[in-house]
Amino acid sequence: MENHKNGREQITGKLSEVKVCLRLLGEILDGMGDAEQNRKLLLEYCRTEGLRESSMWEKLALYRQQGPAGLLAGEEQYCLFEYKQQRLRQRILELIGKLPGATLGDFIALLSFRRQFLKRLEYVSELLLYFFLEREKGLWRESEDSTVYTTYLNHKLFREFSLINEIITDSGGIEALQDGYENWLLDQALDEEVAL
Repeated sequence: MENHKNGREQITGKLSEVKVCLRLLGEILDGMGDAEQNRKLLLEYCRTEGLRESSMWEKLALYRQQGPAGLLAGEEQYCLFEYKQQRLRQRILELIGKLPGATLGDFIALLSFRRQFLKRLEYVSELLLYFFLEREKGLWRESEDSTVYTTYLNHKLFREFSLINEIITDSGGIEALQDGYENWLLDQALDEEVAL
């Protein structure tokens, strides 16, 4: 009897969460609020639910494409490397404590490079999404060649990896890689990559 009651409470709680999500998506897609207010609502929801903003973009697109029923039937994306990544992270945590003091500076520089590199890749992928949305809004898909987006992504990634290769070839050290990449990112931040 107690299990039945707990199961019912869990289902009721989940339905309540889904209703809140559907209401938010509906409000955003109805265009009632301004863009800034809609983003505030979205970010607040993401913070409350522990979600990434980009996962909500996918929910918005699914909701728009298939309605509430399509969103409810959708499954969360599964990371192909999740199991391996969890084991790897566990080993990293164990090995940090065993790292000799002389190499901690290099490890910290490597972590900084990793963080900046991942943020940059996220930014480049968001530029791709923005580029797609700006070009495709109101256009018929049959008339467009989608290779323009893959070419754009290829060009951006090629530039990133070419620069990293150049920095490593010129200096070779981890701190030099981190410093060189950080300087290049600063130049990119000051350069207008996309008109907003």
